[in-house]
Amino acid sequence: MPDFESTLRRNISRGTALCVRDAGGQVLGGVLLRAAPHTQITWLAVRASARRRGVGRALLAGALRRYLPPCEVLADTFGADNIEGYPARRLYESFGFVPCEYLPDGPEGGSRQRFRLRCR
Repeated sequence: MPDFESTLRRNISRGTALCVRDAGGQVLGGVLLRAAPHTQITWLAVRASARRRGVGRALLAGALRRYLPPCEVLADTFGADNIEGYPARRLYESFGFVPCEYLPDGPEGGSRQRFRLRCR
């Protein structure tokens, strides 16, 4: 995402984003959130060098703590045919998200799929 860090900073000040930084202040990952009209995780990304270290899990857990049950949380991510999206899909499923409808292809041409989590 072009200019992600400034977008992240702006949204953190609005209360609609979270990030994880290392000890030197470098952003390791971030998540953008929407509360209305749908409770939605609109973007979650982890720097390649920080993957498999729990950053995505921490971001997703932090995001879900902001949504009070009962609610339904939506997350749009890569389709099953995108091998690079496999870790993201596994992460969402590990939190109980269920894959649902396919969406229009992303800007790079890859498939997208919506995931849903019902919080009770």
